[in-house]
Amino acid sequence: MLRLSNAAVITTNAILALIGLAALSFSVYVYVQGPSQCQRFVQNPLIVTAALLFFISSLGLIAALYGSHIIITLYLFFLFLSILLLLVLSVFIFLVTNPTAGKALSGRGIGNVKTGDYQNWIGNHFLRGKNWEGITKCLSDSRVCKRFGPRDIDFDSKHLSNVQFGCCRPPVECGFESKNATWWTVPATATTAIIGDCKAWSNTQSQLCYACESCKIGVLKGIRKRWRILIVVNLLLILLVVFLYSCGCCVRKNNRVPWKRRFF
Repeated sequence: MLRLSNAAVITTNAILALIGLAALSFSVYVYVQGPSQCQRFVQNPLIVTAALLFFISSLGLIAALYGSHIIITLYLFFLFLSILLLLVLSVFIFLVTNPTAGKALSGRGIGNVKTGDYQNWIGNHFLRGKNWEGITKCLSDSRVCKRFGPRDIDFDSKHLSNVQFGCCRPPVECGFESKNATWWTVPATATTAIIGDCKAWSNTQSQLCYACESCKIGVLKGIRKRWRILIVVNLLLILLVVFLYSCGCCVRKNNRVPWKRRFF
């Protein structure tokens, strides 16, 4: 039988290659059918990630099956780059989702070489211009504000997500009266001027409070929460890639041994 390292590389890369091929096929299918606004945000990253995953996994399979020293060296090189990329990505996500760490490192540097604004990077990148327009269209297309039950009129309840709390109803300080989960009216006894987010609110289902600052705050909190989960996923991926890299080094060493001696 093949050495354990060869078997581990073959099995793991076969599974990853199938996952990459499935993700790539799905991306092409969505592109042909016409992606929704929400799918546009992940379409290009998914295609690139799936293509790289399939390519690198295929290299590992070919190297382990056919004993090519050049291909296994190339495979290890790409794995090493993947480890570095995942480490850098994890650190970056930590900085932009942790206000304290982001503030500490924002604008630091030597001379004219300064780091970016980590503290406000998510807000500057996602909550302005075309990106924010795309997010509001995605919120409307996904009908996130339609997913309410009878008890959701109580918008202070903790079961609402940050996005629903900020985008699907007017701010509490507006004092609007709720007729149902997404229909609000100005009380007849209102004496204060309707300004800011209170003025931005609309009962039109495609608008609601998507233009409100409270909606941007809710989206920002949602992005930070999900990206913190992404850090954990990245760390697990790093462990997997390190495992593959270690096995790949053993395969590379095994490839120097005559083929007949690779069997017990």
